[in-house]
Amino acid sequence: MADDYGYINARIKMMRTQLLDGRALEAAMGAQTYPEFLRLLSESELSGDLSAATAQGAGLPELDQGLSKNFFENVEKVYRLADGDAKTEIGVLLQKWDLVNLKSIARGLTSGRSGEDLLGSLIPGGTIPMTTLQTAVQAGDLAAAATAITLTGHPLAAAFREGVGAYNASGKLLDLEIALDQAYYRYALRVSRNTSLRRYLSREVDITNALTSRSLRGSGANPALFVEGGRSIDAATFARLTDGDPSGAGDVAAVLEAATPAEAERVARGLLDEAARNAAAGDPLGVGVAIDYLRRKEQEIAKLRLIGRGKFYNVPDEDIRQEVAQA
Repeated sequence: MADDYGYINARIKMMRTQLLDGRALEAAMGAQTYPEFLRLLSESELSGDLSAATAQGAGLPELDQGLSKNFFENVEKVYRLADGDAKTEIGVLLQKWDLVNLKSIARGLTSGRSGEDLLGSLIPGGTIPMTTLQTAVQAGDLAAAATAITLTGHPLAAAFREGVGAYNASGKLLDLEIALDQAYYRYALRVSRNTSLRRYLSREVDITNALTSRSLRGSGANPALFVEGGRSIDAATFARLTDGDPSGAGDVAAVLEAATPAEAERVARGLLDEAARNAAAGDPLGVGVAIDYLRRKEQEIAKLRLIGRGKFYNVPDEDIRQEVAQA
């Protein structure tokens, strides 16, 4: 264990060789049946976590559990490699999944989604224990969920509680989500000493602001929904983007020019993929290698979930490939 990225990155690079490559994913998509898909995974580096998925009578829940277990173990392995400031920086990357999970809980509780379904959608790689997230989901309403999260002392706990208040006042879930975004990036940028991490986080902020301005288009700019910390989009540019003028946003303007919300999300993911690759290439002795690995691992698991569902429900291969390409 060390605050030495030379050691940390050497281990992460070994872990990266265990990720499924394009050929392995193509073979999984080409599997003729769901059992054949499972057989292929049982011959991969994921085999140790998928024994329950291949048992007699197993279905998608067992596959999801196995993939979640694999993801959690790999994320935890990266986190355990570090100490000191490096551990803090890698922890910031893990807290991004806390941000995603808190948003998912808020959306699920306000839409009446079943607790079982909501729990199954949570990402197990963050720093909030799954037992706490389960308590928040089972609380049944936002106020009680906020109380459960507050007890953890998590950096986003206060923002979640305040966001619940904002949602109750406006009836707009976006107010809660932006409160969480603002708190996460404010904290993350404050504790990030590494230049490549700050650049990557600033890129995330710009993309977050682009997606928000796209969703607000035509409703008038709201400065309270702007997230500080980006490099391409300042408050004035955010207002212009909300009015439908993409000038000054650089390549992030592609998010606003996308034909549909789903396409905008796909473009956003592509920009973040590129930013993660650039972080690894430009910072081989810093946190950039961890940024890239964690993003690749998350994508691997997400794609395998999509392929597994497609094979289980006999979705045509071409449709599966289309979904995976957009993941």
